[in-house]
Amino acid sequence: NVMGISMGSSEGAGYANKDGNLMGWISELCYCKLDLNPKAPTDPWSKGAHRGLSHLYLGQRGATKLAVKGGVDVPDNYKFPHPDMCNIKHENHAQCLKLIQKAMTDPEKEPQCRKIYETMGVYLGYALGQYCEFYEIEHVMILGRVSKGAGGDIVLGTAKKVLEEEFPSNAKIVFHTATDEFKGVGQCIAAAALPPLK
Repeated sequence: NVMGISMGSSEGAGYANKDGNLMGWISELCYCKLDLNPKAPTDPWSKGAHRGLSHLYLGQRGATKLAVKGGVDVPDNYKFPHPDMCNIKHENHAQCLKLIQKAMTDPEKEPQCRKIYETMGVYLGYALGQYCEFYEIEHVMILGRVSKGAGGDIVLGTAKKVLEEEFPSNAKIVFHTATDEFKGVGQCIAAAALPPLK
């Protein structure tokens, strides 16, 4: 009972049951509604028709929308909700995430910047609580560029704490991750390793 979540350009996900089998339905969780706030960020792919979708919280957009609040110096066009950050292009988010990760290595900026990752950990903890309503999850594998470095450790630690405090029946979930090098390409490797359909 393993769920894999890639916190990269978006949120990628997949699930295999205790027998190692897929469930026969689409396990892509990128467009699940996580935030029910009527003022939650809108999804650029639906041209604003949908709000609070998971990729706006568990992918790089979840980090980049918090960059300014996290004390990260970013160009004006990287400041959410600038139009350059509210479209379907990923490049500005990728560059902004690099600035966030760099700020995490600056002792003066780290105390404020880490709050970005703590917030994303809260997002992940509540998302897993919701996902457990539909999947029996014993293990979670976290990959993706957002989970790289010290920030990724903060995300996982915070998510575990949320599960323990808010979803105690799901606190047994074991988190797994990989090296920083693998985190950035793990989803591609996993997809390439899927067996052929017969």
